[in-house]
Amino acid sequence: MGNVAVGLSQGDFSVIMKLLNENLTEGQPPPGVVSKPGADSPEVKEQPVKKGTASSVSAAQGETKAITAPKIPATTDQSGSKLKFGFKLDSVSASLFSGDTEMTKEVCEHDRAKCLGKFELAGFLVEGEMMNDNSMKVKVILKDTSLEDMRPPKQNGITSTIERSPWSRMIQRSKSGSHSGSASPNMIDVSFIQAKNQDKNVDVKINSIHVCVCTEFLMSIADFFVKGMPPAPKEPPQLPSAKKGVKKAPVKEKPKLAPPPESEMSITVSLGRPDIILIEDPSSYDSNAIILETEMMFKMRVTPDATTMGGSIKDLQLYSCVFNKRDSTKTQILPPCEINLHSNAPYGQGQHMDIQMTDMILSISPATIRTLTAISSGLAPAQETEEGSKSSAVPDNLWAVKTLAETNFWFLNFTVPEAEDAAAVELEASGEQPVEEEEVTHGEQGPAHKDVLLLAAPVIVVKLEGGIGKRTVPLLIVETGFQGEVRDWSSELHVESTVNLEVAYYNEALAVWEPVLEPVHENNKRHKWEIAMQVAQNNDVLLIDEDDVDLPIQPPKMSITVKSEDILNTTITKTCLDVLSNLGKAFNDAYNLVEPTVKPGEVMSPYLIQNDTGLDLTIKLDNEFETEDTLETSELVNGTVNGQNGMPPQADSGRVHLPAGKALPVFGRRHNALVRKASIIKATQEGDEKKILFQIDQFGVTREVTINRAEKKLFEINKKTEYPAGDKWAVLVSVEASYGRKTISLRSLVQVHNHMSQAVEVFYKKGEKDLVSVGRADPGKSLPLPLPALYTYTSEIYFKPVSDRYGICTNGVNWRTASESGLFPLTCATKDGHASFYMNVNPTPEKVLFEDSSEMNRECLTLNLHPTVILHNLLPFSLSCLLETKIDGGSQDATEEVHLDRGENYALYNASVNKSSMEFKMKYRGLQWTGRRQIQADVPELSIWTFEATNEKGEKKHLDLGLHNKQGSGTLDISLYSPYWMINKTGMPLAYRGNDAEVTLEHPADYKDIVLFSFKAKSLFSKKKDNKEKNGKGTVSEKKTKVKEMKQAGKASLKIRDSEWSDKFSLDVVGSSGTVQCKTKTGSYECGVRIDMTSSGLSKIVTFTPFYMLVNTTETTVSCKEPVDSALWLDVAPGECLPFWPQQTGKEMKLKAKVKLSDEETGPFLINTAHTTLLKLDNEYGGLDVECHVSESAMVTTIGPYKHGCASVLLVNQAENLSISFSQSGVGKTHSLGGKQAVLYTWEDALGKRELVWSCGEKKDERNDLTKDGCGDVFYLPDCKLFWVSFLDGPQRVLLFTEDMAVVGLVQKEVEYTFERIDQEINLSLRGVGLSLVNNINQTEVAFMGITSSGIIWEEKKKRYKALNLKTLVILEAAYQKYLIELAAGKSPSSRVTLENKMEVDFEEMQMYKPHKRGIRRSFVEGVWVQYKTSPHQLQLHAKINRLQFDNQLAGAVFPTVLSPLPPPKSVAADSVPKPFTEVSLMLSKHEHSHMTQIKYFKVLIQEMALKVDQGFLNAIISLFSADVPISREQETKQFEEDWKQTNLPLVEIVGVSLSHGKKNFYDHLHFSPIKVHLSFSLQGGGEDGDKPTAIQANVLNVFLQSVGVVLTDVQDVVFKLGYFERNHSFYNNSQLSSEMTSHYVGQAIKQMYVLVLGLDVLGNPFGLLRGLTEGVGDLFYEPYQGAIQGPEEFAEGLALGVRSLFGHAVGGAAGAASRITGTLGKGIAVLTFDDDYQKKRRQQLNKRPANAREGFARGGKGLIMGVFDGVTGIVRKPMEGAKQEGVGGFFKGMGKGLVGVVTRPTSGVIDFASTSLDGIKRIVDLSDEIRRLRPPRRFHKDLIIRPYIHTEAEGYAILQETEKGRYVDDDYVAHAVVTKDGKNVLVVTDKRIVFASKGELLGQWNCEFTYTWVDLKEPPRVISKGIEVVLKDKEKKKFLFGGSSSKKEIHITDKKTAEWIVEKIHEQMERGR
Repeated sequence: MGNVAVGLSQGDFSVIMKLLNENLTEGQPPPGVVSKPGADSPEVKEQPVKKGTASSVSAAQGETKAITAPKIPATTDQSGSKLKFGFKLDSVSASLFSGDTEMTKEVCEHDRAKCLGKFELAGFLVEGEMMNDNSMKVKVILKDTSLEDMRPPKQNGITSTIERSPWSRMIQRSKSGSHSGSASPNMIDVSFIQAKNQDKNVDVKINSIHVCVCTEFLMSIADFFVKGMPPAPKEPPQLPSAKKGVKKAPVKEKPKLAPPPESEMSITVSLGRPDIILIEDPSSYDSNAIILETEMMFKMRVTPDATTMGGSIKDLQLYSCVFNKRDSTKTQILPPCEINLHSNAPYGQGQHMDIQMTDMILSISPATIRTLTAISSGLAPAQETEEGSKSSAVPDNLWAVKTLAETNFWFLNFTVPEAEDAAAVELEASGEQPVEEEEVTHGEQGPAHKDVLLLAAPVIVVKLEGGIGKRTVPLLIVETGFQGEVRDWSSELHVESTVNLEVAYYNEALAVWEPVLEPVHENNKRHKWEIAMQVAQNNDVLLIDEDDVDLPIQPPKMSITVKSEDILNTTITKTCLDVLSNLGKAFNDAYNLVEPTVKPGEVMSPYLIQNDTGLDLTIKLDNEFETEDTLETSELVNGTVNGQNGMPPQADSGRVHLPAGKALPVFGRRHNALVRKASIIKATQEGDEKKILFQIDQFGVTREVTINRAEKKLFEINKKTEYPAGDKWAVLVSVEASYGRKTISLRSLVQVHNHMSQAVEVFYKKGEKDLVSVGRADPGKSLPLPLPALYTYTSEIYFKPVSDRYGICTNGVNWRTASESGLFPLTCATKDGHASFYMNVNPTPEKVLFEDSSEMNRECLTLNLHPTVILHNLLPFSLSCLLETKIDGGSQDATEEVHLDRGENYALYNASVNKSSMEFKMKYRGLQWTGRRQIQADVPELSIWTFEATNEKGEKKHLDLGLHNKQGSGTLDISLYSPYWMINKTGMPLAYRGNDAEVTLEHPADYKDIVLFSFKAKSLFSKKKDNKEKNGKGTVSEKKTKVKEMKQAGKASLKIRDSEWSDKFSLDVVGSSGTVQCKTKTGSYECGVRIDMTSSGLSKIVTFTPFYMLVNTTETTVSCKEPVDSALWLDVAPGECLPFWPQQTGKEMKLKAKVKLSDEETGPFLINTAHTTLLKLDNEYGGLDVECHVSESAMVTTIGPYKHGCASVLLVNQAENLSISFSQSGVGKTHSLGGKQAVLYTWEDALGKRELVWSCGEKKDERNDLTKDGCGDVFYLPDCKLFWVSFLDGPQRVLLFTEDMAVVGLVQKEVEYTFERIDQEINLSLRGVGLSLVNNINQTEVAFMGITSSGIIWEEKKKRYKALNLKTLVILEAAYQKYLIELAAGKSPSSRVTLENKMEVDFEEMQMYKPHKRGIRRSFVEGVWVQYKTSPHQLQLHAKINRLQFDNQLAGAVFPTVLSPLPPPKSVAADSVPKPFTEVSLMLSKHEHSHMTQIKYFKVLIQEMALKVDQGFLNAIISLFSADVPISREQETKQFEEDWKQTNLPLVEIVGVSLSHGKKNFYDHLHFSPIKVHLSFSLQGGGEDGDKPTAIQANVLNVFLQSVGVVLTDVQDVVFKLGYFERNHSFYNNSQLSSEMTSHYVGQAIKQMYVLVLGLDVLGNPFGLLRGLTEGVGDLFYEPYQGAIQGPEEFAEGLALGVRSLFGHAVGGAAGAASRITGTLGKGIAVLTFDDDYQKKRRQQLNKRPANAREGFARGGKGLIMGVFDGVTGIVRKPMEGAKQEGVGGFFKGMGKGLVGVVTRPTSGVIDFASTSLDGIKRIVDLSDEIRRLRPPRRFHKDLIIRPYIHTEAEGYAILQETEKGRYVDDDYVAHAVVTKDGKNVLVVTDKRIVFASKGELLGQWNCEFTYTWVDLKEPPRVISKGIEVVLKDKEKKKFLFGGSSSKKEIHITDKKTAEWIVEKIHEQMERGR
């Protein structure tokens, strides 16, 4: 046959499919109608012929006989040929066209412009021969297949060229042929051979396939078929079967086995290497592509005994490249790996399969993600425009009564089941499900099939890479392994698998991997973290619980359990945070298709050697650098090179000449693929060292440098300076790492860094006078100084701005003495009489390594150039500044004028501190204001600057602004600001006044700009300065201007229009909002106030908003009016928010509304109570939907249009001849609803009681508030029953009346899914979780957060297992332990025991017999437990976090534990069940007939907690998470712009009302528990001088506290009580709910913070006693431990927990409060002694809580004696100390201190005694376990690498740190052994010595009993029977306190293994020491 071509349009395809569909469905019943099988049912007797049956084969053969086959070669077989056949087809092609075919002509031709693509099969051949003995040979060949993109746009691009682009052909034969073996001429070869014994052999070979995937084209082809399919016929509503709940368990039939095959059959399929290419951009040849290469083989053999299968995927690999430069740009994504399959299924038995994978290493870089995103963007469907947002039209006759025939309610479209099924429906309505007995067939069962699949992937490595262009480095690595077993997938699936996991990040500076997810360390062995998963499929079995037969709970169809016994420990370091943020940004950019800076294909060299020494060098590279290939470029360049790996061509046997100022790119040797190691982290911590030699030819110096991490090393060279004589020259080698490139800079010790926006030229003095230029330091850049410039006679460096106007600075900077002299001001004089150029040089030294030592004992220096003054305009308008500076030696001033926009900053290069003055001019409120000031350094940080202006009448006006002076690192920052920005959004004229009642500030209603406000100077403290001050030289300096300090703490009053002044309110409570009332003669005005802070922290934004506001969200103007005679209509335009000032007074504020264009008004409604009401209008608008939001500072009434669902109720009466009368409670008017009728109803009186009253027949006044779902029945006649059901249909509440119970049952079933069977249940449980926060830059562990599992608990089984209360639990556990001990001792105790609480249990059976017979079990609660269940219509989530603790891991922490749950008082705890710290329970339903979600139950319970923070910890956290780079000046301006934009927001946005109607959900019951937090705060913190209050690092917070004038004080145990948040039976969208919830909790917290924390902490805690004695007072507050939470299941079953009323706490409360009060008194008096040491000792004493009352009294007594002794001796000691430090003045100062100390020290001691003793008392009452750190802080290593945490190491490291107050802190810890059982004596081994440490009895400090360095030991220690023997050198004999003259020392260690291990460690260290 020749060529066959088919053209098919989408229309043609649609017609064909429609015809087929109609023909095939003819005669079948319509969908949804189920025909009952019976005697006369029209069942189809004859089945259609199945594919592959004998009849179909013979039919096919019958057809083929008609075809004449081409000649086939004769076979040599004797049997002779029965039949030969053949079929040949040159080609068949199908072209697809979009659109329809025009049927206008007889022969239709398709429009080529509409052609989508063409599919073609070429060279199709079938030939075969059948012999007389039934043997057969058949061959099928397909030469080529192609799929071509024929769309016209493609032909305008590349594809229009003569040779078609590779993109236009999706599928074709590969031109290169098969990669494996000889190329086959055919694409597909199939051969089939059948032997005479019927054995068959099928061989399929697929070769040379080239598949080029363009997703966009494939989508358009898919679109052709999908849209061409005829639409499916609409199904009528499903009629639920009446017997829906009654399911018979399937009858188990005896399985019949198919007979085994009589012959053998083997099938072989091989796929030669195909080209599978994913293309990013089909229109470009240079497009990125992802290429998949592999080779596949599959074999299957079927014999009478078994079926075996084997298969392999070999060399599976993925790489990305630029398509037409494949070889040069190839980047591996997946290196070659293999997957092998083996399967064996013996006859009649299950399959046994095994799938094995070799190591898979997947590298994912941003470039790969970018390519994949671009490819997949073709798959995304085009976004359709949303039309749903427009409001739908209001139906006609909205409020009219309609007959049910006119309506189409889904809930009435059921066909009612027949009468005999009513019982089943009744059961269904009640939720019960009857169970029929299972029928089990007796007789012989067939064998059960046991299918097994084993799956193993031992190593899967995923690397996330970051980098530039092609040069990427792995930054995050995930190493995992997987093993799984799948059983019985054909019957009852069961899966078991384990996954192990380890995650690390790459620390480029150290060139090592550091752990993120740590390995688990157990029994001195390390393994990856493991998690196990089980999947079980459940059969249809109904469980009936013996306790409660009525409520069967169906098991889920599938349950998945994910569990880990290992603790999940993660470590996040500062470097890791940077890596993650960089990766996140890179991947986000790639996902959003941001263009990369470096194009693919460009190669970055991994090493760059930069010569900045100023001398020519010769570099010699070691053989770790590649030398085989050469670079294409022979030039020395500064960065990127194009070409391959290798060494530069000018290298002569590894030596390269490198001139000064040039850079040399170098490549490392290429290593083979990743070698398998036990762990990646370990593998890379061995390091990758490379060496270079640099040689300074001039001096003949050679030095070797090792490169493996980012560091700076100093090398001295043998060139010496003449002055100072003998000083050696030095070269600094600095290695910096960034994105896989290490830059090795060779430079001198000194570099200049320019922080100015002005370029600066640098000079040095050559000889006596000549100044020689070194180069220029550009803005923001560094300039390394060459060696000859440093080692000069004067060692001075000179600077000059790059400008013709200025000369070189007069003084030079001597770099040798610079770091001692500090900030160095420089003046560059001008040439033309202008002001000079001023700058500051700030020298910062940095410690560096010296040559090959590991000590940082040398320094390099950076000279930082800063402008002297930077001016910041923080006012909301622009201003100009005139700068005047006295010219040196001259009388006149040089001036410079600068214009500053709002938020802008400017560096004043011509300003000199204390010499220049500024004059500011600005236009504000129509006046020109000026202020003049000298630039001074020595002024308060915040000061007042008064500006003056003259108004039209010639009166002088004054304006107080603030000036913020901050001396940074080299620059004085001067900011001009106003303390308060007042914004008036009320629409009324306002006036403000501060403490000074005379001065008022008017703010007109129409003034939209910001009004500046500040409190007058009268209320400020002015800092007095001495008029004359001596300067350093003894002369008296000039009198300085008196500067007033700015302390803006005060209260303001407000006046609205003609009202009286309001009460005073604070303007400083940032973040809070509230209302202010101003009384008038008739009533009062009320307005809202919100206070925010600008980003600088200097200005507060005070926004005044109206208290009442009206928002119109309809599309037409709405008019509103108060129901009083004098009121006028107020028009509110669509989308507008208007202030509303009511005239009426009283509790109820009412309003009525109408649409402006109509006359009909609504009834009155409230605007000061939260409600949502639809107000009826009998016109085309239907009604207005009014919603009132109430917040702290506003009442916002939103008026919206009628929407479906906003009516109060839809009443539907389905009863035939029964009418129902109904009305609103308290409203006289009654309405009637006849049989088979429905009507919409909304409340007629919006102010009245919202309750529907209905009557029917004899039944009168039934009431329903229409808020919740429910159903019921009433007798309207003595023997006639009417049923009612209330439910939600989407957002609309429906009340349905019916006489037919079946309808109620069916409706309930459709809307109430409580008993729907769960499809999938997922249980996740983790033993514990740990998160360690480490600042690896300064080597400290900052914090550790742990989620831990519980101790042992006992549970009893009622319906499900429930924990027993604490008292019972303790008794049970004690009895069980006793039972176990007796068993272990070989006795046979009775397992049945009667306990002291009259409980009787049997430990062998685990049964309780008294007081109830129940099962019991011993268990524990996991750290994290989550259960997630889903079914078609519901979702359940239940989660628990058992216990969360957050520890402060810093040394010297005031509070070692930051956050921990507080246990309830013992009296309460004993009778209550242990509760998790946090529990969440959620159950929601999704309705079939609407898109609305109904949240049935959502409850969150958080237990009481203690939060204890010290300043040191806060600072450590801030420095861990904040970037090291300060905010740039550009960012500062941007932040200011954001602040300014916030002040211009329209009223709608300030109020936060959303104008769009988002999707709302219905919340039946939502409850978030109250939060109770005990807050303690200390100003002290960890560190060396821990007794000194630490400064807050957060700049903004500091400025805020300073400007308010608040001094932070220590806070102890202040209780925050935040009330609960609850919503019932209401609609909310997500944003509404989250904003209400946030403002609820945050608002409370902020207010309590201001009252409790920033109020003065004078006498302990004033709420202390009250708090203990009046527990649980507060309307929205209950104790969290009283809160009950149900799991979704319990809730569903309607179980309710009764909550006991709890008491206790009073005694402990009283003692504790007294202790707190005395504690603070003691602290205050200790401060009076002015003595730092005394305060420090006292603090250390008090921070160690007494372990018991005895220790409490003992320690208190010691404090009293210490106080008296110190006080008396202080009279003598203090003057002597003072004299030593400060001379004569110091003597008298010390005398004063001593005398004060005599009085205060003993007093302080007495008070501390009371305080500590009381603490002891409280411990006896309370007996709650003291909370300790979860684990000791991490051990750090000298090499700065963070390694996985090991608990024993950390313990020993901590002991070494504390021993003798840190005397051995510089030693490197090696190991330790605990010597005594109590753990109080420990032997510690360091790299230098052994230390025997013991713990002090009273104060718990670690003391050193003895220590020996390796030099002291005569020989290495050895193991003896008692422990270890140490032999000392003779001179050490005397040192023993109790060892006689023996030179031996015995250390007793009972465990021999420990002794051997510790001795081995000592031997290792002694060897190293040598």
